[in-house]
Amino acid sequence: MTIAGTPPDRAPDPAAPLPRPVVLGIAGAASIVAVIVLAIAVRSSPFPDLDEAKGSTSASGTSRTAVTSNDEDEDEDEPRAAPVAGNSRELRTRLSKEVRGGKLKDATATLESLVAVDPHSPDDADVRGDIVDLASKAGFAGGAEADKVFDLIRSKMGERGPDILYYLVTSKGGSKAAERAAELLKQDEVRSRGTPAMRIAFDLKTAKSCDDKAALIDRARDEGDSRALGWLMLMSRSCRMSKDPKLKEAIAALKSR
Repeated sequence: MTIAGTPPDRAPDPAAPLPRPVVLGIAGAASIVAVIVLAIAVRSSPFPDLDEAKGSTSASGTSRTAVTSNDEDEDEDEPRAAPVAGNSRELRTRLSKEVRGGKLKDATATLESLVAVDPHSPDDADVRGDIVDLASKAGFAGGAEADKVFDLIRSKMGERGPDILYYLVTSKGGSKAAERAAELLKQDEVRSRGTPAMRIAFDLKTAKSCDDKAALIDRARDEGDSRALGWLMLMSRSCRMSKDPKLKEAIAALKSR
């Protein structure tokens, strides 16, 4: 090979320094390789168990466990965690920590104990939020915990259970949890346990035609809440009913509540 700047009748000196363009090219290639190696190292931690245990520190200085699912690598034959003892307040606190920490098996056992000790605990917005998060994570992971969580929502939470299922359907669309919740709400025995406001919202959501939706306007006006209001406003546009007096009356009534 002839190096630029070397007379053609003389072989290049192996000990001679390389021309500057060649040096810069090699340095650039080495930098790219280093970046790739560093990226692989960052993404492939040699201590995954320690990484799962790491928490982020809140503004108050307390450590909070990162939200991860630690059940994916567990043996499917391992028995579920036993029901947890404690009063409602203790179990609520424990549930929140376990859900945030991604401890699906423990959180499922705690939820089972909580609804047994305090069947009205899902009336609390914070508890409902934890249940939604747990259902989302368990639905994604699948397995025994998902079966148990959705069975508890379906059968042990009174009228709040269908409300939670409806929320999963409308806020977690496309997820496994949303699909599972939708299948449960198709069952009359499950849907009938829900509040009238949830039932009319679900009926408006699943109505096939504009005529079917229009037939629900009176119920929506009398029984609905903000959930039904959203579907009525959508119907006003999609069904070209913005001037329909009955629909306008129903929308106004729901807005005033």
